[in-house]
Amino acid sequence: MSYQQITLQNINLESGAIAEHGEVPVTLRLDANRGIAGEHARLDARFDFSADPSAERYVLAALNLNGVITLAGNARAVSCSVTATGVELNLAAQTLATPTDAVNVAGAQVSGSVQGTRIIDAPALTGTVTLAALVVREFLPRVGLTGPATRDPKAWSQVAASGGFTVDREAARIDKLQATVDDTHLTGSVAVNRETHAVAFELTVDTIDLDRYRPPAAAAATPAPSAPQSATADTSTPVEANGTLAVGALHFAPLDLSNVKLTVAAKDKVLRIFPLKAQVYGGQYSGDITLDDRSSTRAVSLDEHLSGIDVGRLVAQESKKVRVTGRGNVNLKAMGHGAGADAILKSLEGHFDSNVADGAVEGIDLGYELGRAAALLRRQDLPAVQNTKRTTFDALKLSAEITKGVAATKDLLISSAALKVTGQGTANLSTGALDFALLADTMKTAGNVPIQIPVKITGTLSDPTVRPDVEALAKGELKQKVKEVLEEKLKGLFGKP
Repeated sequence: MSYQQITLQNINLESGAIAEHGEVPVTLRLDANRGIAGEHARLDARFDFSADPSAERYVLAALNLNGVITLAGNARAVSCSVTATGVELNLAAQTLATPTDAVNVAGAQVSGSVQGTRIIDAPALTGTVTLAALVVREFLPRVGLTGPATRDPKAWSQVAASGGFTVDREAARIDKLQATVDDTHLTGSVAVNRETHAVAFELTVDTIDLDRYRPPAAAAATPAPSAPQSATADTSTPVEANGTLAVGALHFAPLDLSNVKLTVAAKDKVLRIFPLKAQVYGGQYSGDITLDDRSSTRAVSLDEHLSGIDVGRLVAQESKKVRVTGRGNVNLKAMGHGAGADAILKSLEGHFDSNVADGAVEGIDLGYELGRAAALLRRQDLPAVQNTKRTTFDALKLSAEITKGVAATKDLLISSAALKVTGQGTANLSTGALDFALLADTMKTAGNVPIQIPVKITGTLSDPTVRPDVEALAKGELKQKVKEVLEEKLKGLFGKP
């Protein structure tokens, strides 16, 4: 017997004596092939069948199905089974009921119950479903699959889930969803419109470390080359989604977020995440992110705000050499486009500003070192003050215009009662390259000449180089005096030469 490339062989059907209103034991064995070399299935079914034709009522009791499936490319056969205490079909009442049933596929155990109403006129199914705790990394090889490579080798180890479901002509919905993935617990509901495929959801997650599930660092740094693809029209159906997600704690390097709340709206290839709120580094974050895929190149719009954050923790994630303390505000409003993150950064256009109050640059007491320079220039004794190895400031401010991925500022200001630093420069957001020219004013004079020392910042955000700008200094009034001090007395003061 064959149908659409599926061939049934070795069919063996046995049944007991057939009697009206009585149970008939049935045994069925068969083999099936799909016409692909290596693909084969064997089924062994046992159940008790009873029927009441006058009432249009039919029952399968003590259902027990066992099968073995071999798929092409997977030398390991997959065992599966289905059990149910009973399956009752009542055509007169248009109902279906399976009080308890269980499905096992290669050790993955799913159990639940199903009730159906109006199964002829307007079918609707309700019930419960439970996935017992599953060791994913043991399960995947059984079905011929390889688990994803992750930074944490224990990620995707344990998965479990349960919930109630409803399926009718209009939608499929899961309520009272409870799922566990490793150490993460999720609750909520999900619904899908069966006609438009629109997704609606309301989900809550307690805590999740996304870094665990990222590819290993080496693999992420050296992606496999891919052949260039020609542009083709996108004929896929746009995803439509609306919902909310709340996360108690989320880690995704370099960020540690808490009390994350976001609303997602996606329609006609435009995805907007707004409002988006979270607590980060002791302050508040709010954002508005839009991804527009209506053209061949994705467009991204960002409107991001950080208020009252610990700037030291934020900067430390980017550079271990620059240590800054203080609390402040950061704002970014920009737009970009491109096929990936790097392309988007290179095309970014917008505005950035930050304002940090009552902070310090740790590791260097710039006021102390410049005070020493002032004493030397005045030919006075060195000041008898302690080197605190930190430069405190009352305010650090800057604003920048972003053009083609390069942020340029003309108003950088670091000020305190004893020191004022002004400057301008650029930061390439894609490469991280820095090019800043600063002027450190000691608020003192050598004779009638203000002691102002130009400083250059080059290198990258993760590896900056800070040093006196001797070339610029040579053009100033302190050319001879300060050049001698810089060359002889302040070697190594500003970092690596």
